[in-house]
Amino acid sequence: MRLVYMGNMLIESIFKNIYNGMTMPTIIFKISNSIASAFIAFPFSQLLSKTPFPPPIFTMKAARVTSWGNPPEYMDVPDLPSPSSNELQVKVLAAGVPRVVQNRASGKHPSAFNSALPYDPSIDGVGLDEATGDMYFISSLAAPVFCERANVEKAQLIKLDAGVDPVSIAALANPTMSSWLALKCRAIGGCEGRTVVIIGATSASGRAAAFVARELGAARVVGISRTEETLATVEGLDERIVMQTPLSIPPSVGPIDIVLDYVGGPAGVEVMKAAEIKHGENLQYIQIGGLSGEQNMVLPGRLLNVKPIRVMASGIGSISKQELKREIPGLVDALCRMKRPFEIHAFPMSDVQKVWESEEANTKRLVLVP
Repeated sequence: MRLVYMGNMLIESIFKNIYNGMTMPTIIFKISNSIASAFIAFPFSQLLSKTPFPPPIFTMKAARVTSWGNPPEYMDVPDLPSPSSNELQVKVLAAGVPRVVQNRASGKHPSAFNSALPYDPSIDGVGLDEATGDMYFISSLAAPVFCERANVEKAQLIKLDAGVDPVSIAALANPTMSSWLALKCRAIGGCEGRTVVIIGATSASGRAAAFVARELGAARVVGISRTEETLATVEGLDERIVMQTPLSIPPSVGPIDIVLDYVGGPAGVEVMKAAEIKHGENLQYIQIGGLSGEQNMVLPGRLLNVKPIRVMASGIGSISKQELKREIPGLVDALCRMKRPFEIHAFPMSDVQKVWESEEANTKRLVLVP
């Protein structure tokens, strides 16, 4: 009690010295002004800058390769910045996993050379403008699409017809693009009115090529494969030939104008040897894929001496950006009318590690859905 009394006396003494002669309301007013002035003068920005709570970091889900040769991992990545004036931010609806994407994930594809980890191996996909409800095809390498959202240059977006299946478009785009670009950009004079032979017709790209050749006006489409039963399931073929060595091409096929080779190795040479070629014309052989696993083609010089054969390839290095930009709208228009020529399996992107090396990924067409 004595301590409390002494404390009260001390406070009373201080008040008398500071506020001598003032009434109690005046004293309260003075104290209030002092407190208000202190709050106004205090640098609260310093207090906020020293707060122990970090500013919020917004993220989105994505699939990224963190080690070359291993499946992508499902992870959080920093959210996208606001799109620029020439970009549109879209919600990714579907992204295909063709063989080229698997090769990019391994680090062995030329387009992945010197890339940093973590790495998005995706090629293209389908996105939604949530503001308008419009769906778009996202052109090849226009933006990483193994993620929830993507900022894409408006010039790289192709509007899709209302009601199309985004999973089908994502699955069909890459295998269909290979034959479309080969016949539109590499084959001299195109394929209209001509006979097109597809080596590896039972592959996903081969099946798509049968549709593309017919779409672009080929007079006859011939498929070649090693398995007769599987070859019988390929739609859009006028003739079916089982691959043998040496190869025999039935006379009913007639002169061949263009060969699309998805197999590589000796198969293409066998076709060139056996092919009938129209007088005054060239056989245009276009190498596209290497399903055989053969790295080299041994082409006898004698064969080129005795037959009018033009040998070329079609791929990333042989198609210019200008050609690609020119052809994508027509390709996408065709995709919107195309029936599924092969099985398509869609999986949540969160399952990417589990399905990356599954049977579906190796033998069928895999699509990831964020």
